[in-house]
Amino acid sequence: MIPLFEIISNLTKEEQLKFISHLKKSKGSGDSVKLKLFKVIQEKKTSPKLISTKVYGKENKVAYHQLRKRLFKELVDFIASERFNKEEEHVLEIKNLILTSKHLIENKNYKPSFKLLEKAEVKAKEEDEVELLNEIYNLFIQFAHYNPEQDLQEIVKKLESNRVQMIQESNLNMAYAVVKEKLQEFHNEGIEIDFNKLLDEVFDRFDINQKSGSNYKTLYQLVQIVAANANVTKEYHLVAPFVTGWYNKIQKSEEEKNRHMFFHIKLLYFIANVFFRDKNFEESNRYVIKIESLLSGNKKYRKVFETKILVLKALNTNYLGENLDSQEIIEQAIPNKPDLRNKDMLDALIVASMIYFHQNNFKKVQTIYSQMQASESWYTKTMGAPWVMNKNLIEILTHIELENIDYVESRVESFMNKNKTYLLQDQRAAVYLKYLKISYSHPDKVQTEEFQTTFFDAVEQKPRLREDIYVLSFLAYLKAKMLDEETYKTTLDLVDRMS
Repeated sequence: MIPLFEIISNLTKEEQLKFISHLKKSKGSGDSVKLKLFKVIQEKKTSPKLISTKVYGKENKVAYHQLRKRLFKELVDFIASERFNKEEEHVLEIKNLILTSKHLIENKNYKPSFKLLEKAEVKAKEEDEVELLNEIYNLFIQFAHYNPEQDLQEIVKKLESNRVQMIQESNLNMAYAVVKEKLQEFHNEGIEIDFNKLLDEVFDRFDINQKSGSNYKTLYQLVQIVAANANVTKEYHLVAPFVTGWYNKIQKSEEEKNRHMFFHIKLLYFIANVFFRDKNFEESNRYVIKIESLLSGNKKYRKVFETKILVLKALNTNYLGENLDSQEIIEQAIPNKPDLRNKDMLDALIVASMIYFHQNNFKKVQTIYSQMQASESWYTKTMGAPWVMNKNLIEILTHIELENIDYVESRVESFMNKNKTYLLQDQRAAVYLKYLKISYSHPDKVQTEEFQTTFFDAVEQKPRLREDIYVLSFLAYLKAKMLDEETYKTTLDLVDRMS
């Protein structure tokens, strides 16, 4: 069965529009019918049994079956093209060299084709792209009789060695799966995790040696699993020593110093983010400086990471009590016409809104939110429910401060209706919204002992090191109202006590 419904429903709205535009530009006689079928499936209003009649005006099973096959092929080609365009730049460069080399071989231009393959080999080695190396070595061997200057036995040795590495990568993939399963199992059973012991056991099981298991790429892949666990438990303090311990070992290895630059940067960013989540802002900034040092000589990756780094640096600076400095940093990340579909830019805008809120610069916050006009469902799908929660709360708090109470009421009700499922899962957020409503509808109650006692009794108290930095910031707003203090001062005091 061709999974057309599943494929189309998994496309984003933007991708669906691009695919429709792609079909409209096609000149084939059957493209208008393919477009009609696509739109019928996209709208989800017609029963699968009636689609053939909807498309053709009558039931035509044979033609409909062939049309489904043609649309499926078109979708597969489109998705492959989109995915190819999103590939990491270094992978694209190597693939392009291989494709060009193949083209030259087909046209019997052997000498330049082998030159390109040699260049592709160097780049693939630098990035440790073993699958691409496998393709390169097979091409060298397949057409070795056109390249007498090359040592065939040497290429065969390279291929054999690379195959060993490919097996290691396959073993690593199995190891990641087992580690992830074990972490979930430990979490469900409440067992304390010894990351190093777990990795030693899994590496031994899958015959992964320390060399293949100890490079920036492998460590980054492993910490993604560890991060998933930390995002659930909020135990970032357990993650930091594990990651930094392994990172320091790899950093001392001369062989690894200039390899896997992309993953090295991503790893440093992960570590910096862990320290931020752990409320160790100075240590987080220390790793940000390391990233900036690596990026200073690498324009290609600077473009990829620049916004992320400025956002994290601005957050650390803001929570270190330097609000005006954090404003200068975050404003470097936001151009006059920001790309409102870019995830990093959306993060930057939300962080900027929080920094302005801490300055009581509510007009600046309003300016940011006036630009963000996408639907709630799009933001949830693109950025995740917690991000949407943060976005909505900052906007609501801003309008409370501006005394736009009627608007606040409608926004709170709308948010609670649209996010019933999320609020059922996050009881803490639901309780917060309940007391927030009391704070603006009956402000005289906020500074009473009853309000303060019942609020802190109702909000689940978490261990100091598991308290989320963003949750603390919102709790600080209500606490500031109770104490009749500035929100920023109360936020810093509360975060300082929890760090």
